[in-house]
Amino acid sequence: MGEYAALEREQKSLDQRAGIVEKALRKAMEGGTDDEGQLMQEWFELVNKKNALIRRQDELNTMEKEHDLERRFEMLNRELRNMMSIEECQKSEAEKRREELLLEELVIIVDKRNDLVQQLDEQEREAEEEEEHIQNVFQRKSLPLNNKDSCVVQ
Repeated sequence: MGEYAALEREQKSLDQRAGIVEKALRKAMEGGTDDEGQLMQEWFELVNKKNALIRRQDELNTMEKEHDLERRFEMLNRELRNMMSIEECQKSEAEKRREELLLEELVIIVDKRNDLVQQLDEQEREAEEEEEHIQNVFQRKSLPLNNKDSCVVQ
């Protein structure tokens, strides 16, 4: 829970700073001041940091769910091994049914864990794409555009 609390504190700090920067940016845009570009860049950086914090919180939540599934898997697996150590002819119908249910539950847990792993992979891929997009935006912002050179009539 320590990391969750740290993430929450950092998010509050970012939100406060983003509010200040947004107000300053609005004033700069209305007044056409020179610091508009710097404020815009800082605002994008704050948004990017906040998105990273949210992704980390999601990642921690997913890892916690995965850990819970692993614990449940181990507990059910132990119970299943105990059930399987009993000779088939000595098992009651209830024990046989319980063994079937344990197997079904183990398969469900494995499927859920696979879904979580895929979800983590997807989140990582989306984060990389978002980071790449933001880098591209910053690169385009820093390059001077000369419309005469970029438009060619053919």
